[in-house]
Formats: sequence, structure tokens, C-alpha cells
Amino acid sequence: MNDDVSNLLYEGINLIFEKWTVLRLAVTNNWGGPSSEEKKKKLIEYVHSYVLSERSGKKKKKKTKYSILASSPKHKLCDYLRDEMNTLFNVDIEDDSDIEVSDLILDLYSNLKKNNLDIIEKIKQIKESDLTHCKENNLVEEAYDSEEAESGSDFSEEEQSESDYSAEDHSDGEKSNGE
Repeated sequence: MNDDVSNLLYEGINLIFEKWTVLRLAVTNNWGGPSSEEKKKKLIEYVHSYVLSERSGKKKKKKTKYSILASSPKHKLCDYLRDEMNTLFNVDIEDDSDIEVSDLILDLYSNLKKNNLDIIEKIKQIKESDLTHCKENNLVEEAYDSEEAESGSDFSEEEQSESDYSAEDHSDGEKSNGE
């Protein structure tokens, strides 16, 4: 692959990542710590190198009806993106946007190899999501809130059972005195 295509691939991956909502949220909110912006740049470099090494080192393999779907370039790249996003930003991608991003990156690579530069313009036309409409999914807070909601009271379970026991003893005593 010539340097021009490699440079355009890098530029295209950068453009894609600039529009990827999950990555934008991770960087904006410093989910990867204070060096989130640098981690994003590293991710671009990693993916660029990964795509070049995976696609250029591709050997012709005999396809069989038992080929494993997960070994497809798209699934390998998806797995790679999920792993790197988790490692760098502590993000578990739940919206399957990694699949869309992988498709776009592989489509970019394929078009650039054919000297079709229209793909860069198409990527530039992709609209970014408004991050103000995005909600962070904080599992720790959700778990705590759901435990509080289930209890339905300010008492701990132990205090609640002691309170119930005392009320039963008191009411039994009144019944026996009243009879």
C-alpha cells in the first residue's frame, strides 16, 4: 500500500472517530482519565496499524462451509474496538456502534485501495450526535438506587424485622390482657 492511501486511511479513521458518539462521550467526560484525548489519538494509531496489518497480510484461504463468522475482518475489528475501548476508557459498548464503525473503516479501506476518494466526502457528511441528549449509564448508581427502591423504607432489613417482631409481641400482649 502506498503512503498516500495509508495517510488517507489515517485521516478517514480520524474523521470516523470524530463522529463516533461513544468515543466522543468517553473523551469529553474523561472516562479514560485526564489523558483521554491522548488515548483517543493512540486508538486511531492502533486501529490504523491494525487495519493495515490485518488487511495487507491477508492470505488466500480456502473457504469451507464451516468457516467461523467471528474470523471475518469485520468481527475481528469489532472485537478489537470493543477491547480497546474497554481498556483505554473503561467503556462497555452496548449500542453495537462498534459494528457500524468497523463497517465504515473497512469500507473506507476498500475504497481507498481502489483509489475511490468519494468515501472521504461521505464520511465528512455524517452528522455528529448532540451529546447533550446522551445519558451516561452509571451501573454503580443504578444498582444502589434499585436496592433502595426494593427496600421501600429507610430501615435496614435487620431493623425492619426487629420492628415487626416488637409490634407482634406488643399486639399479642394486648389481646391477652383484653380477654
